[in-house]
Formats: sequence, C-alpha cells, structure tokens
Amino acid sequence: MLRPAASLVLTAPLSALHGRTAASAPTAFNYAVLMVQRLSQGGSFDSAHVFPGGTIDAEDHQPAGAYGHCAIRETYEETGLLLTTPPPSRRPAALVASFKDTCAALQVTPLQPRPLARWTTPRAQKRRFDTRFLALHIDQPHLLSQLGHERPQEREVARLDWIAPDQALGANMRSEMPLYPPQAYLLHWLSRYTRWQDLVHAMAGLDPLAAASAVEPVLCRRSDGKVVALLPGDHTYPDPQISAFKADDAALFATSLAAQHRLEMVPAKAGGFNAVKLYAMAPNQPNL
Repeated sequence: MLRPAASLVLTAPLSALHGRTAASAPTAFNYAVLMVQRLSQGGSFDSAHVFPGGTIDAEDHQPAGAYGHCAIRETYEETGLLLTTPPPSRRPAALVASFKDTCAALQVTPLQPRPLARWTTPRAQKRRFDTRFLALHIDQPHLLSQLGHERPQEREVARLDWIAPDQALGANMRSEMPLYPPQAYLLHWLSRYTRWQDLVHAMAGLDPLAAASAVEPVLCRRSDGKVVALLPGDHTYPDPQISAFKADDAALFATSLAAQHRLEMVPAKAGGFNAVKLYAMAPNQPNL
C-alpha cells in the first residue's frame, strides 16, 4: 500500500546564508538547498540525506491541498522554519506547539509551494510511499530573517544543512552524503541552474500536470555490485507491475547505443546510495 507523503525542496540565495553552508568546497552556484540527515533508528531513509518532509496526516487535509500543507508543516517540525504568510508579529520561541496551533496563535497561513515532481517507492520494497516533491524559494524578508535560526528535530533529524547542488553531488561521489534516487535525481536537475534567478524562472515554467505524473524506479543489482535504478524512458525499463523482472546484466551497463534514463549507484553501508550518476535526463521536466 502506498502512503501519501510530501517533501519540500527549499532554496535560498547564498548571500542570505552568510557562509552558513555545509560544504567547504567552492561552488559555482549562488544558492543552496536545505537537506536533513535522518537518524539511524530503523525507519525510512536511515542515515541518508533528504529534503524535509513526511507522510500526510489528518491535519494536512486543507482546502488549499494536503501535499503543500504537509510539506510546510513537516519542514517546520523538522527544522523550525515557519514558511507562512503574512509576516508573523513575532518568531516562535520554540517548537512547543503543533504547527496548527502555532499558525493560529500567530494568525498566519502556510505558503503554497510549487509542484515539482512525484516519485513512488519501487514495488519490491515493503514500505512504500507516494511522494510529491514541492518547491519553495526563500525570498521574502520575514523568511530570510529566519535563516540562522533553524534547529533540527532531535527525534528524527541528526543534522540539517544548506548546501549547493554541486557540493551535495560532490559529497555523494566521495561517499560523504548518501542519497536515495529521488533526491539524487532532483539534485542533478537543480545542478543545471547555477544562478538562483534562473532556477526560480525555470520552476515557474514547470507544467503542474507533468509534475503529478508518478515516477517509479525499478532497482536492479549489477554484476559489479552497483545498483541501477531504471526510469521510464530507458530502453530496459519494464512494466513496473512485473514483480519478477530481472534485467539482462549487459543491458545494465551504460551504452550510447540505446535510450537511457537511469541512475547508477553504489549502496552505502548505513542506507542510501553513494556515487550516484545520472544518465540521459530529459531536458525540461524534473520528472522525465
């Protein structure tokens, strides 16, 4: 059974972060994206770095949409960032009240993030999620003023980091930042835009209907120990409903002779994948 979930791809200009980024390596980007590292406690995405988010609960069923509300609520609960409007009269002192009660006390409503992509967990996995990824840019004064006051939720989050896309992908290649396929794919998509202004413009032009089309990767282990996540459009991608699918090993090695849409990865010991390489991303949409 698929559990509905939402995750927020939150970006901010580096100039507003005042050097508070995770990586020491230089970057060609003028913005960073917020990522959290999950605690290793037997849950989903143990130890991996993900965008803030979680599953839909009863509080999220709002007229403006459950997925956007869930993404904003989970980001508040996991990081302390209150992404609402209008500007609140004061900053929440601590995460002592629910998101609903905090919004009511401050007389604010959640911002509406933009649909970006939708991924579902492969059918072979025991715990499956139908996750909508939504995007939001921190560009308003009352949001920018919160930067530097983030705090990780101790029950689920080991740490949180602002990091440029090229720094995150570089850390993943060095086995320092394990990722799962959706996060790795979206970081590769973000890396096409080195200027924050260009990213904002590109996201504004995304087709919401295309963003609602689900991507279900098919994971295959290769003879060299690597895992390949086949994606729709790849010449080897099967019908996802075929549970007993086994790809020909030779077809799992990259070749320029056939259409490819896949991620090539090395399993990380603590969960997630390192050295994630993307082959043949389509030009316009983060989904396909």
